Amino acid sequence: MHTCPRCESKKAEVVSKSPVEGAWEVYMCPVCIFTWRSIEPETITKPEKYNRAFKVNPADIPFAENVPALPAKYIK
Repeated sequence: MHTCPRCESKKAEVVSKSPVEGAWEVYMCPVCIFTWRSIEPETITKPEKYNRAFKVNPADIPFAENVPALPAKYIK
C-alpha cells in the first residue's frame, strides 16, 4: 500500500506498470480516486509537498457534488 498525496489515505495501490521493467508505476487511491505515476515530480507524489489547495479530506467526499453526466454525443 502507498500513501495518497491528495487525501493521505494509506490505501493507494499499484494499478499499472511500465512494459519496460522498473521504468514507472501508476498508483490509484480508492478513497479519492486520485491517480499518479511514480515518475511525477515530488509536488505530485509526496503528500507533504502536494499543493494544499488541491487536498481532499476523506470525510468530505460523501458530501461532494455529483459529477455531471457526459453529453450523449460522447457516449458510444
